[in-house]
Amino acid sequence: MTYTRDEPTGADLAAIEAEWPQIAAERDLVDAECRLLADPADALAKRAHRRAVSALLHLMVQQANHDAGKAAAPVYMLTNFGPADPAEAA
Repeated sequence: MTYTRDEPTGADLAAIEAEWPQIAAERDLVDAECRLLADPADALAKRAHRRAVSALLHLMVQQANHDAGKAAAPVYMLTNFGPADPAEAA
């Protein structure tokens, strides 16, 4: 007879708790993408999508810096996702 547990262990709950900021940021991004797909012309939906992408990228940079430790150089986030200005393209 194989026993399967129905409840998560304390370690499982701790792992979920540690991952929760990323889970929430990814959920917010999916919500913003759905909203943007429903009405691509909606300025508020575009703004919500930009904020969600920025928040998720910020979280990922923080995690990369944390994982890299103090000996490695920090990872920086790009903030301009649009096309380059003519002066920047040269």
